[in-house]
Amino acid sequence: MPTQDRYWAYFDEAWKKIIERFFPQLLRFFVPDLYKDVDFSKGVDFLDKEMEQLSLKATKGAKYVDKLVKVYLKSGEEQWILVHIEVEGDPKKDFSLRMFRYFYKIFDDYGRRIVSMAILTGPKKVAEEGRYELKTYGSGVEFCYLSFRLMDYDKDELDQDPNPIALVVLASQEKERAKRKGKKFNTKLYLTRKLYERGYKKDEIKGLLEFIDWVLQLSDEEEELIGEEIKELEGVKKMPYVTSFERIGMKKGLQKGMQQGLLAEGREMVLEALKERFGEAPSFISNAVNRIEDRDLLKSLLRCAVRCASLEEFELALNGQR
Repeated sequence: MPTQDRYWAYFDEAWKKIIERFFPQLLRFFVPDLYKDVDFSKGVDFLDKEMEQLSLKATKGAKYVDKLVKVYLKSGEEQWILVHIEVEGDPKKDFSLRMFRYFYKIFDDYGRRIVSMAILTGPKKVAEEGRYELKTYGSGVEFCYLSFRLMDYDKDELDQDPNPIALVVLASQEKERAKRKGKKFNTKLYLTRKLYERGYKKDEIKGLLEFIDWVLQLSDEEEELIGEEIKELEGVKKMPYVTSFERIGMKKGLQKGMQQGLLAEGREMVLEALKERFGEAPSFISNAVNRIEDRDLLKSLLRCAVRCASLEEFELALNGQR
């Protein structure tokens, strides 16, 4: 599988894990005023079911991660937070519209106040970033959301910041720099050393290592050298944070995540092709396609979806090959 395909296949899962593992730290890094007001002793609820019902159709070619989170403020109020992560070299011009649509859908469906924040990993900006305006003849709306572009953060300040999210931002920046300079191995070695220097807990180190593994994917030989460096660093600290078995498990988890990402993308392509040609597919067809775990079968069904004369013909192919 080409490196870029592997990168996109694991994109959703890698960022979702970071948000779920480090949500208080994420708020502290990006929105410190909100972080101070949250009562974390009451827990954090990830509203995945609600987000699934609200989910918007993704722009073709763009990669999004959306998480809806419920927290309680120290005042006793309930606060919903939309965390939207977007990776794209050229942001789509309707990106701010997408943020607004989520805002009004959440308010319309649930009547909740919401803090909308966008974490943007690409290097380019758009003029309307952080706001969406829809006005005519003095009537309309002006919507503002929090926008954080990772490439704008100062590298030296990130180096000194002990917050785990600072290392996530640094890794994302270094991925862009390494892509341009072709120095991924040295970059990954630097980040791994930085990770151990900061004295994080074992679970934090494992979570951050997994993210760095996704951001900077190397050859098997280079990964072995990184593994030897980890052993040496842990030997100096006399604390085996990540055993060789755990690192193998993390690698397998990365591969499994990438595989699941490719399967999900394949199913989506089949259903999208059917929709473009025949309208929304019946639920029994979409349910059957969404149960398929074979990439080659999905490729075959995609060809059929593009070429078949009717939904009935596609159904015959689906029943014959399942």
